[in-house]
Amino acid sequence: MPSRTNAGRRTRNTVVLALIVAGLWAGIALTRGAAQTEGSGPTGPVGHFSRAVELIRG
Repeated sequence: MPSRTNAGRRTRNTVVLALIVAGLWAGIALTRGAAQTEGSGPTGPVGHFSRAVELIRG
């Protein structure tokens, strides 16, 4: 089996790093979106649940 070249390793490492950064960015964006409430509704876990129900209903 041929050994990998340095360019191949760098490409693979770059792709893996980009996927990790994209995953972290998406997770942070979802967390911030879920944490934002209008202020008029309930807060805490109940507020997040009711917001999820509103999003599902459209």
